[in-house]
Amino acid sequence: MTSAEILSAVQAKFPEVVEIPQDAGYKRGSELYLQVPPGKLVDLCLFLKSDSRLNFDFLSFVTSVDLKDYFDVVYYLVSTSIKAKVVIKVRVSDRANPEVPSVVSVWPAADWQEREVFDLMGIKFPGHYNMRRILLPEDWEGHPLRKDYVPKPDRYD
Repeated sequence: MTSAEILSAVQAKFPEVVEIPQDAGYKRGSELYLQVPPGKLVDLCLFLKSDSRLNFDFLSFVTSVDLKDYFDVVYYLVSTSIKAKVVIKVRVSDRANPEVPSVVSVWPAADWQEREVFDLMGIKFPGHYNMRRILLPEDWEGHPLRKDYVPKPDRYD
């Protein structure tokens, strides 16, 4: 199945999902890049995983990018049966209370990855059954991968 066929199947069910065009001068692989509103993320993921034509059965990774004015939460999906890849981006404009629905109910592999994004970027994932820090101590102040993070001296400085 081609990227165009995957996009057509997705947009037939989710017209608000748009393809992210490749920036001029940049090279990327054969992945299809999609922008999805946060409220449609879980439904889209369930569709991509359960539709027999698509079968995106593998969540490779979840990460996030701080672009100063907003965050992008990024999901890299693989369909092992049709040998296709999709990158989903969810834009989060609310820097004070950033949230994206959890996809741990779709792919259990999202568990620790969502917790890592929360720990380092401060993005919460409502619906996650264990949303707490995973790398830093529970009393750590702030989220160190955010561009607005100001480190505080500790006993090692």
